[in-house]
Amino acid sequence: MNTNLNRRSVLAGALGVPFLAGLAPGAQAEEYSGLTDLDLTDDEMLHYFVKLRSSLDDRVTMGWVDAVNYAFIDGVTYPMYRLLSTTIRQMRKVNDSLYKSVSLEVAMYMDIETGELLDKLTMPVTGNVVDVPLYRAGPSHMDMTVRAEDTNEFTMQQETVDGESFFATGQVESERFISLPQRRGDDFYIRQDISARVFPDGEPNPSFFYREWTINQGSWAALSDPSTISVPVDVAYIANTAFRPWMQMGDAPGHTVQNGRGGKAETPEGLPVELLPLVKLHHPDLIEDPRGVLAGEAA
Repeated sequence: MNTNLNRRSVLAGALGVPFLAGLAPGAQAEEYSGLTDLDLTDDEMLHYFVKLRSSLDDRVTMGWVDAVNYAFIDGVTYPMYRLLSTTIRQMRKVNDSLYKSVSLEVAMYMDIETGELLDKLTMPVTGNVVDVPLYRAGPSHMDMTVRAEDTNEFTMQQETVDGESFFATGQVESERFISLPQRRGDDFYIRQDISARVFPDGEPNPSFFYREWTINQGSWAALSDPSTISVPVDVAYIANTAFRPWMQMGDAPGHTVQNGRGGKAETPEGLPVELLPLVKLHHPDLIEDPRGVLAGEAA
């Protein structure tokens, strides 16, 4: 983008080329030039995004996230837990503008210092000691398009184990869009924004909200190769969400913020080494028969 190009030019002029070169020993200054916006159609953006985050065919992939979660209250951040999650997903192409997605997500909440799976957590401000549940949601079905806005009945409570601990009920106003495809050398970047606000019947204010931003990076050469079906991805992840019911925050102001990174595995063995044994222990069916789980046929 022009903003990045101008910023690099200012840095080079004010601080000199040696400063930029010092960011990566041996690199040339031109390697740090800004990203270039790509003029892609909606169908092309969707094609590349599906290659990165899942697959063009119906194979099951396992996206994962490794993040840290904080409470954000009156401008103060309180570290809460490390989040390790995986989403198994299967895609079916309808046409160039639409894929049908079925997915299931599990998440583990870990002690930030020790890496141990939490069963209790002392919440900030309130001091409440709460039970920490395991999270498992799905199978969930969604249309994968470049952009979508919907108002529907919010079904995540019914689709989630111990759903009342995680989600409210009501009407959900949701928005999803893919945007800003960019390149720098072989690095391709594309963004996804997701938001949802849940309104109880007759209430003007949302009882639950979720807002996620990701930047998804992969090889332009691999994405441009028509023989590739699925391409490795690096994901930068940020999210804001309302306190969940299990956190017992009541009317306390604030919400949670999360940031981390993620990727995609073609097999369970490709999951992060901290996450794989936990999935095997608590959700062995996802390892043994992920396709059956998504189809609702696993034992």
